Amino acid sequence: MLSDRERETLREVERRLLIEDPEFARYFKARAQRLPHPADGLGIKIFLIAGLLISALVLVAGSLGGAAAFAAATGLIWLTWRWAGRMDQPPP
Repeated sequence: MLSDRERETLREVERRLLIEDPEFARYFKARAQRLPHPADGLGIKIFLIAGLLISALVLVAGSLGGAAAFAAATGLIWLTWRWAGRMDQPPP
């Protein structure tokens, strides 16, 4: 976590970079738009499968509430991950 002074210093550095070399900023913005969406990757698929397997194992162990909690938590994390990925994208 940055302090207020560090944030202000960072903003000042960013502002100077934009003023002194606007091409530099455009390069990074264009490159960031070409990055793959994190929710489309292998990591989210592994996470979802692991969450569902843990839910199934807890259910087999006899805990309906625990299985439902794991499934709900997995679903909520997936939704948050997808929603956060869309927040970074520019509007159409």
